Amino acid sequence: MKTLHGWARYPKAQVNIVYPDNIKEVVDILSSKPGSFIARGNGRSYGDASFNKNLTISMIKCNKFISLNTQTGELIAQSGVLIADIIDTCLPKGWFPFVTAGTKFITLGGAIAADVHGKNHHIEGSFGHFVNWFELIDIDGIIKKCSREENKELFELTLGGMGLTGVITKCSLRLRPVESGWITQKTILNNNLSETLKSFDNNANSLYSVAWIDCLAKGGKSGRSVLMLGEHASSDDLNSNKVIFPVKKRQIFSFFFDLPSFLLNNITVGIFNQFYYLVNMVKSKKSQVDWDTYFYPLDSIKNWNRLYGKKGFFQFQCILPSSKSHQGYSDILQIIQKNSSGSFLAVLKKFGKGNNFLSFPMEGYTLALDFKVNVINLKMVSMLNDIVVKNGGRFYLAKDATLTPELFKKSNVNVTDFKNKVKKIGDGIEISSELSRRLNI
Repeated sequence: MKTLHGWARYPKAQVNIVYPDNIKEVVDILSSKPGSFIARGNGRSYGDASFNKNLTISMIKCNKFISLNTQTGELIAQSGVLIADIIDTCLPKGWFPFVTAGTKFITLGGAIAADVHGKNHHIEGSFGHFVNWFELIDIDGIIKKCSREENKELFELTLGGMGLTGVITKCSLRLRPVESGWITQKTILNNNLSETLKSFDNNANSLYSVAWIDCLAKGGKSGRSVLMLGEHASSDDLNSNKVIFPVKKRQIFSFFFDLPSFLLNNITVGIFNQFYYLVNMVKSKKSQVDWDTYFYPLDSIKNWNRLYGKKGFFQFQCILPSSKSHQGYSDILQIIQKNSSGSFLAVLKKFGKGNNFLSFPMEGYTLALDFKVNVINLKMVSMLNDIVVKNGGRFYLAKDATLTPELFKKSNVNVTDFKNKVKKIGDGIEISSELSRRLNI
């Protein structure tokens, strides 16, 4: 028994968890018909998606590299391998993940289960687009190879299926050829939400784009942002004194204890937002930054989730269709300003077309906001959820901790189809998480 939680440290539960050393042990566990279970990677999903009170199977020890084709960029590895390990191993050989989430400390299995997205979804799509095949243990305890040609439906159900289709054991992933580990970054300041959305559209050809949003700026400044564009730098672009493939940075700071939650409020968050915006006004508008700085700025702070206090935090991440984004996000920002204790992190990205079933992305704009857990914010987020449903939006299950089954069903028309195709009850085995039980998936 162990107290378990996601990265946000909310909610928490007493859980039976096992740590198999290899795939055979996973098969043996399932063959014993343990009842309900869910597989877990490195626990970096935010809410209750990666644990089951009855049995949680950690795949973190199933982390072997199998092969890397340095000619084609095909990597075959077990599901417990971290994205950080992939970069450490493959970047010096000139290969980098096509799609990466905001942290490098997620596993391959978790990236597939959540069908994670990055700053380039508007051009290249989600993580699943670059998965050639994977193997998983299904509800009958049988290892199946799934791809776009073999067991196609199970392949599609698993991408974004939040681990509810089986235990992913290994996969084949296509990597991107790169000439360096540097990103050419261009920074654009926008005075309000209208300018922010227009800047995304004007720079739609940029490979990477992400905007920090000042969610507390009011009036004509509401939705002002710092938009950061990025392209992989060629070796010819680099200054002569730069290492072509820099290694990941050490974590320069660590929270060894929980900060008092009262430190995060509209006043302190507003001061930080003003400072951050002003700093970017005087910074160079074009620069070269290493891959770790551009893709994973928060990874440099160990245990940054302690910033929100011992009760933890929750993340609200939604996506709205392009045609509804301006009005929808204007309404969301107004509610945050009037009814919350402020969001320390607010990130906006542009999406292209998505995958099927439970996969989160669709064409539009996604906004991610962090809130400390308290009565005010939990009440406020229900108002945000209503706006998302009203505007035809969706919620990201890898971050969710507050949705109701009714709202989730209204927001995703594929839920019923997913449930019908995935028969979770089979021969004494049920694949479920605390999230899937909460949302009746």
